[in-house]
Amino acid sequence: MNNYYFPDLSNISGDNFVKIFEHFNFIFKDKTKDRFLIATSGGPDSILLLYLVCKYFPDYKNKIIIGHINHNIRDDSGIDEEFVKIIGKVFKIKTYVRYLNPKNKLKNDNLEAWARSERYKCLNLILKETNSQWIITAHHANDQVETFLGNIAKKSGLFGLGGIKEINGNIIRPLLPFSKNDLSKIIKKNKIPSVFDKTNNNNNFNRNFIRNKVIKPWERRDRYLISGINYSINFIKEWQETMMFFINEFLNHHSKKTKNNTTLINKNHFKNLPILAQLTSLQLITDSIGILRKKDFNDIKQFLQKNKVGSTYKTKSDFIILIDRDSIIIDKFIPLKKSNLELQIGKNIRFGDYNYSLSNNVDEVSFTSNPNQELIDFDKIKNKKLILRNWEFGDYFTPLGMHGTQKLSDLLINNKKNIFQKNTQTVLTANGQIIWVCGLRIDNSVSITRETKNYLEIKRACIQA
Repeated sequence: MNNYYFPDLSNISGDNFVKIFEHFNFIFKDKTKDRFLIATSGGPDSILLLYLVCKYFPDYKNKIIIGHINHNIRDDSGIDEEFVKIIGKVFKIKTYVRYLNPKNKLKNDNLEAWARSERYKCLNLILKETNSQWIITAHHANDQVETFLGNIAKKSGLFGLGGIKEINGNIIRPLLPFSKNDLSKIIKKNKIPSVFDKTNNNNNFNRNFIRNKVIKPWERRDRYLISGINYSINFIKEWQETMMFFINEFLNHHSKKTKNNTTLINKNHFKNLPILAQLTSLQLITDSIGILRKKDFNDIKQFLQKNKVGSTYKTKSDFIILIDRDSIIIDKFIPLKKSNLELQIGKNIRFGDYNYSLSNNVDEVSFTSNPNQELIDFDKIKNKKLILRNWEFGDYFTPLGMHGTQKLSDLLINNKKNIFQKNTQTVLTANGQIIWVCGLRIDNSVSITRETKNYLEIKRACIQA
């Protein structure tokens, strides 16, 4: 601890303090009762952030904790860890350290991406453990430019060009409007200590290459580079907000959600949208805003332009997009668990979205057009075990009025059932033989004839949301 000079909080000053604290007022105005986890690497930016946040909150000892992630990528990473522990003691702030194991990285994983993902996982675990609400990171305007240029190279599309969000979920980046140069002046003036990560000089990492070989030489030619690019990024963000406003307006007027959370978009109105607006609508519904790359965009674009009824597209986030006759249907793909439930006379059971019941107290024989109500010959299934289950490929039966068998897959196609309806289709079996394709047809083997003496009524009723 004696090897470092730690300036006193009360003496910290700088040309940009007023601007930074004015921005803090905006960021933290509705979070005065919250607790914050400061992601602290030990580098100059994160240590400055710690100083600034502690100076901003007079009661910081009750509001702030420190989180340090040792990535174990460098041989000397322990130096960073020890420094962070020391500054935690100086500020009398509880410090939490977590460790990554690079051996857990999959062979094809990008090291930078893996480390970033695992780092945030650890920080979120600390957040939960300490009952804190926010993770604060030291990202600044130069980081924003690095992300912007990197996303251009990745063909990330317009939403990717919006860069880093200042508040994203439970993450706050309060230094994002300020350049590295702005922060360095404060660090230098106040002699704020830090440790140096030598991997920052390794240009084999994409972000380091952009920083050291692109931005730094460019900045020497144009001192307004960072502010200029950030101005453009903010403009793109405003465009995104405008775009999202009109997309939400469109969806409010021309789409609806079913009780099962399936989204249906009016196809006639949808096709009149520009292709970018179509894609953005689908991104919004499928939780994929900002994560699609050029290939994803092109694949979905081709899918939409073909406009083939019955065709489907599965997104990376496991949504299914279906082009139906009158609608674009979007729903989360959830494979159904195979389930078998016994159906007994006089008892109601729930299976999927319906309540099912059997009754043999039928005084009068009356037929109905209701597809969820059927009469069958009781004697033909008496003493047989009746089981409800989901249909399976390979199922077949003999539809009422026919002599030959038919595949259930053909029946569903003939009845224009889409992929979501097929996914929830149930059948009733008697000792393994299908006697009712629920809501569609009974099997000929249980049909009522002139010889029928005893009747069994099968009913199902949709469960209202």
